[in-house]
Amino acid sequence: MNEALLGRRLGLLTFMAVALLGTLLARLYFLQVMEAPQFTAQAAENRTREIVTEAPRGLIYDTNGKVLAGRRESRVVTLDWTQLRDYNEEERAEIFTAVADEVNREGEKFKVDQLERRYQAARNGSLKPEPIAEDVSVRLWITLQERQFPGFNVERRYVRVYPYGSTGANIIGYIGNVGDTETADALNEKNDTKVYQPGDELGRAGIEALFESTLRGVPEIRRVEVDAQNRVIKEVEIIQEAVPGADVYLALDIDLQYAAERILVDELELARQRDACRGCRPHVADAGSLVAVDVRDGTVAALATYPNYDPSDFVFGMSSSQYQSLLDRPDTPLLDRTIKGLYPAGSTFKHVTGYAALVSGARGANDYWNDQGVFTINSCTSAEKSGCQFRNAGDAQYGYVNMAEAIEVSSDTYFYSLGEKFWVEQDTYGETIMQDVAAQFGFGTATGIQLPEERSGRVPTPENRMAEFGDDARWYTGDNINLSIGQGDLLVTPLQLADSYAVLASGGVRHQPRLVDRVVDPVSGETLIDFEPRVAGDEQFDVAALATIRDGLIRVPRTGTAAKAFEGFPLSEYPIAGKTGTAEVAKKADFALFAGYGPANDPQYAVAAVLEQAGFGGDAAAPAVRRFFELLGGFAPLPAAPLAGEPHVEFPRAPEIGSGEASSNADSEVVEDTPTTPTTEAVEPNPTTTTAAAPSTSTTSEPTPTTTTTAPTTEPSTEPPATEPAAPADAPTTGSSP
Repeated sequence: MNEALLGRRLGLLTFMAVALLGTLLARLYFLQVMEAPQFTAQAAENRTREIVTEAPRGLIYDTNGKVLAGRRESRVVTLDWTQLRDYNEEERAEIFTAVADEVNREGEKFKVDQLERRYQAARNGSLKPEPIAEDVSVRLWITLQERQFPGFNVERRYVRVYPYGSTGANIIGYIGNVGDTETADALNEKNDTKVYQPGDELGRAGIEALFESTLRGVPEIRRVEVDAQNRVIKEVEIIQEAVPGADVYLALDIDLQYAAERILVDELELARQRDACRGCRPHVADAGSLVAVDVRDGTVAALATYPNYDPSDFVFGMSSSQYQSLLDRPDTPLLDRTIKGLYPAGSTFKHVTGYAALVSGARGANDYWNDQGVFTINSCTSAEKSGCQFRNAGDAQYGYVNMAEAIEVSSDTYFYSLGEKFWVEQDTYGETIMQDVAAQFGFGTATGIQLPEERSGRVPTPENRMAEFGDDARWYTGDNINLSIGQGDLLVTPLQLADSYAVLASGGVRHQPRLVDRVVDPVSGETLIDFEPRVAGDEQFDVAALATIRDGLIRVPRTGTAAKAFEGFPLSEYPIAGKTGTAEVAKKADFALFAGYGPANDPQYAVAAVLEQAGFGGDAAAPAVRRFFELLGGFAPLPAAPLAGEPHVEFPRAPEIGSGEASSNADSEVVEDTPTTPTTEAVEPNPTTTTAAAPSTSTTSEPTPTTTTTAPTTEPSTEPPATEPAAPADAPTTGSSP
């Protein structure tokens, strides 16, 4: 019995052993024979790696073929972490110390712990050697080659170069590096052909950023075999050949761009030297912009902003503290004021109010308004008059003026009366007639220029006021009066301002500003993309109304608020039509503006200038525009823009004007007395913050030298009187301006 049981147990164990052995043999056969190809491929994959090498970045040219962003060969020290893998931390520290000593001796700032961090970061990246010092001296280059520090190599690489330094930097932009694997992965999700790795170049602003996918080439991808220590043994194959990035040609002339920048800087300097008017804040004049576009097709002639930056400072990387110091500067050099600076338009907005009056029938071209220097809201009671009056600067009085004359002398009361009329007679003119006309001229909408992060500005309406600030933020008559001279909540960019005058000059055609001309294959020279002029809007404007507005604008440089600025300019040969403006901003000196086009009889260019805290528009902004028109019209030589490091070129100055008092170029400053509402600064120079608030409580515009004492009226007459009546006893004759 026991022997039988034992036999059965032995038999069972034998069966189980055979079964297990069979299973193992079957599995072994499966792995060795059936799955062999798959495991062979996995093994090969485990010992191969892909190395990605950036292709040459495309170049950026101006319209004449001058290189604005190029590339040059640089001596580079790289860190190859795979060659340091066999060293312990102490041994690496010794190597890093020796290398840091050599690099620091040549003026580069490097610490041992920095190299250790770069080493650890590289280990988590790719096999691509990490640059640690670029553009090194020949001496350091030779020293590192001779000493052959493990993991450190010297090689030649192409790096970005900006031949003209800061000239046009706001347009060209700058490059940075892909910071980490996470950033690279995010970029690769958008484009799996032009693969990014940590340390690769990446456009960060301007054309460099907007045309990143165009300028970046297709990188070379090589498969290499590595050993157990991840060291490259041999190259297996080239998976993808490198293809250089395409070249971008701008429609802009770098010589004109440089001229605009230097004129802007020069006029800001002159403004700082000019005494402020009595009771006015000193002229800080530390920032501004000058914009010029071709009226005929929208081609950009200049986009000057000050202060600016040098894109070369970013080529080899910038520490977070260095970058933060740029962001913290009160004059915001990284802000492109031409498309991101938001300003009250001041009296340069009067062409909008005037056109609205003419096309609506609120006032005819030859209807006369009696300007006595002060305007009182009709709905105010006599006891409230002191709080409901709007004044010209210095209470200047111009007597009876029609539309063209009101533009010529910049009669504020003329336009105040229109602002009130539009609001109190909404049944006739609608609630937003000025805002609607502003939209026709392009305000409140981004122009569509080929640059990133353009701002659209703000055209205030009763509706968006309440949407932004709540139901209690009512719109009052004073708000309409404010808007009539380009103040209050209205904010525009310098490019929008120039564009609106281009619309006026062209008879209603609004072109999209054209900054880029074409994209070209650098190998074949073939044009890949051709950016033809594009009409962004073709509004139906009233021809007679435009003619009246133009008539007034043509008078401004001849006998109006810009006469001093254009003294000596060949207006008979090259007539200019334009408008001065002075915008008042809370707790700051006045902002000077001028916008115009020329030649007025055959419009070719529209130009606008905004000089922050520089005083009156006729004193500071109009001379800048006049000097730029001298270049556009061929009345002054246009020198070549100097390369970075070369001395600046001086440009002829316009006759010195302005005495610090309310001169012929002064712009009226007005006390606005609307019912109590929240207030805000009217300019937003910081691109990272936008103040959302109700309108400011101050306005600004311009007077001219001629003053006449006349009685105020509330409605215009169709003809001027033969003799001017005396002012009634209760008419205000004096007043203060802020």
